[in-house]
Amino acid sequence: MPLCKKHLQNSSLNEDMLNSIESVIDSRLNELTPELVKEIVQTLIKEHLDWLVVWGGVFGGLIGLVSSFLL
Repeated sequence: MPLCKKHLQNSSLNEDMLNSIESVIDSRLNELTPELVKEIVQTLIKEHLDWLVVWGGVFGGLIGLVSSFLL
C-alpha cells in the first residue's frame, strides 16, 4: 500500500478533510446555474473537440466519396 494512502487512512484529519472537500464541492455545485453549465460545456467543446469535428468531416467525406464509387 502506498505510504501516502496509508498515512491518510490512519490520519485523524482524514474525516475532517473529507468533510471539508465535500462542503466545498457542494457549495460549488449549488452555485451552478443552467446558463453557467451551458457556457462550461461550450467552452470545453470549443477547446477540446474542434479537431474531432474537422477530422470527422474529412473522414466522412472520404467514406462518402469511396462509397459513391462502390455503389
